[in-house]
Amino acid sequence: MIPFFVPEFTKEMENAAIDALRNEKFVMGESVTKFEEEFARYIGTKHAISVNSGDAALHLSLISLNIEKDSKVLTSTNSFISSANCILMTGSKPILCDINYDDGNMDVKSTNVKLDAVIPVHIYGNPCDFDSIKNLSETQKIPIIEDACQAHGAIYEQKKVGGLGNVGCFSFYPTKNMTVCGDGGMVTTNNEEIKKKIESLRDNGRKTRTEHDKLGFTMRLNTVNASIGRIQLQNLDAKNKRRREIAAGYKKFLAEDCILPENTKGMSVYNQIVLKHKKRDEIVSHLSKNDIGVAIHYPIPIHKQPLYTKYRFNLPISEKFSQEVLSLPSYPGLEDDDVKLVCEKINEIIST
Repeated sequence: MIPFFVPEFTKEMENAAIDALRNEKFVMGESVTKFEEEFARYIGTKHAISVNSGDAALHLSLISLNIEKDSKVLTSTNSFISSANCILMTGSKPILCDINYDDGNMDVKSTNVKLDAVIPVHIYGNPCDFDSIKNLSETQKIPIIEDACQAHGAIYEQKKVGGLGNVGCFSFYPTKNMTVCGDGGMVTTNNEEIKKKIESLRDNGRKTRTEHDKLGFTMRLNTVNASIGRIQLQNLDAKNKRRREIAAGYKKFLAEDCILPENTKGMSVYNQIVLKHKKRDEIVSHLSKNDIGVAIHYPIPIHKQPLYTKYRFNLPISEKFSQEVLSLPSYPGLEDDDVKLVCEKINEIIST
């Protein structure tokens, strides 16, 4: 059996967690501050602010940029639903755009609406066409909130994603390239005012220990999670390197070139290694019969989710794309022989 995903929990992570639980405050302990400093340094931004999920990172980023009721915010329909839900949470209107059929990343040229902000998604860990995002931002004079929740360590034109726009947002959910063994998230920015706003908003709108001057939330990252995140961050580049090796193996052994390409101006970290093929459903069935785990990201584009159908977006490329994509096992512990076996079973379908 080859599972789709195997969660990691090492002795080093366990020791860090126990040490934090025994020696630090459970909430906002020393490990939280250190994790934020180390993550900001890794991404290349002045600041990183930890929160309790990637969803919270997106939500608070929009609020910190004064995106509110009746604002219009553009994002991709090919993403996890949080990329759009954060817009609704501010009372704003989501504007969903279609995608590039080749790699699944958003195509902003398909939209001509006057906007108040844009949330580019680096889907599957592959940087999107950020030049087009930047051009849109400069033309319409709107901020960029990067959804880098799947793209820890990905690079676009020699810079890490999450440090390209006004704000970057990351998730540390267990299936991401790095985790905190539970929910967790991070906001990255070079803007001191945004940093201070998010620090207050995540902590019930706190101004001082006893004063609250904003309508805030309880969205802090627990100390024990931050201690695990610090260990994961130390090993991130090595794990990303292994993911790229696994992707290269799939490309080498598959009978057809059907793995989604990475951005030619950057480097993907392959949070998901995605195959696109017209025989997708046959491949899924065949792999499942051979005890090989698979997943589909995402079978229903956001604009087709019940919450969003009222907006009546016509985005045909994403609908076709969603019927042809399949995510293959890609976790760093996957063995080379397992990659070959997965390819052999896929080739039994696509070669006929």
